[in-house]
Amino acid sequence: MHETTRRSGVWKFVTYAFILLMAVVTIVPLYWVLVASTLPEEVFLSSTSLPLFPGDAFFENFRALQARESVNFIRSIGNSVLIASVYTLLSVLLCSMAGFAFAKYEFRFKEPIFYTILATLVLPIQLLVIPLFLLMSQLGLMNSYWAIILPWAANPVGIFLMRQNMKSVPDTLLESARMDGATEFQVFYKVVLPTLKSALAALATILFLFQWNLFLFPLVVLESDKYTIPVAINQLVGAQRVYYDQIMVAAGLSIIPIFLLFLFLQQYFVKGIIGGSIKE
Repeated sequence: MHETTRRSGVWKFVTYAFILLMAVVTIVPLYWVLVASTLPEEVFLSSTSLPLFPGDAFFENFRALQARESVNFIRSIGNSVLIASVYTLLSVLLCSMAGFAFAKYEFRFKEPIFYTILATLVLPIQLLVIPLFLLMSQLGLMNSYWAIILPWAANPVGIFLMRQNMKSVPDTLLESARMDGATEFQVFYKVVLPTLKSALAALATILFLFQWNLFLFPLVVLESDKYTIPVAINQLVGAQRVYYDQIMVAAGLSIIPIFLLFLFLQQYFVKGIIGGSIKE
């Protein structure tokens, strides 16, 4: 009994130590970016150690960022918010419908199709850039928001997450709705989706982050007026000079929408991820 209690205490200490270490690893770079965005560039470059305290040059750095002709930072924020929001809504709908089909219906080649979709996860984005570029060009969607939204709308991670969560919905609940005269779409929309709010919130957060951080494909298919945040920040790295002060301001401000989204959905996020991992 005493030995079991001691082992439990050791594991609890190791767990908390690991969580604390991960928190430090996550928070320190974020804090450093925010502090660096408030420092004059000469102070930032001449510092031999990580700055600990913020300065008073944030608005000066922001004005310099806004004055650049090659980067419209405010517009790039708007582009990213619009693209990520539309993509998230569309992808959540498609992934939910696909997950519902794989979890609750029987059809030929269901398992091979599902595992083929999962197998696409091993394909790196770099491998898909050229075929997707040619496809978007043939569809006449170059330099449009849809060129960034449509290729990733049916996300394999989203389909897997929703399939696992929808397995937890009792079949008797669906049969009761059908006996009451509900159509298949009404069963999906009015019975299944309301029971999976946590999973939907977790999926929305993952998809929004994926689209927000997408860099290579937007760089290839978009022009300057439709640049997203990662592409806009990349324009601050010149051949002759790197504008560190403006990069830090842009990076710091680009965190705000993600922070607000996670703050709004965080109560559902953990439940949704855990629910998808234990249902099989």
